Amino acid sequence: MVNPHRSATGVEIEAYLDSGAQRSLFDGSIARMVGLDLLAGRRLQLATAAGTGLEAFVHAVGLSHPELGQFELEVGFSSGHVRRNLLGRDFFNLVQIGFRERHSLFYLSPHP
Repeated sequence: MVNPHRSATGVEIEAYLDSGAQRSLFDGSIARMVGLDLLAGRRLQLATAAGTGLEAFVHAVGLSHPELGQFELEVGFSSGHVRRNLLGRDFFNLVQIGFRERHSLFYLSPHP
């Protein structure tokens, strides 16, 4: 993940694909790692699957993957700790995802 205004401040992170998440969400500490002012983003109230509230701040970032290429995406950064970084359905709009459930396989393509 990189700050689009300071591309030299990129960090490598792990994120899970989550078809139940409307928006991609990352731990707020990552915003600081890439040189973003967490609280300067647009404030957003989210709800978890368990029904608890979560505050996040939206920022544009660059995402890259060695096989999929580069993507620009507005993601939420939490004001509190989150256990997992999530790529939600906003990311799914940028790629094609397929499942072969019988074989326990999935694939990603950079062509939506």
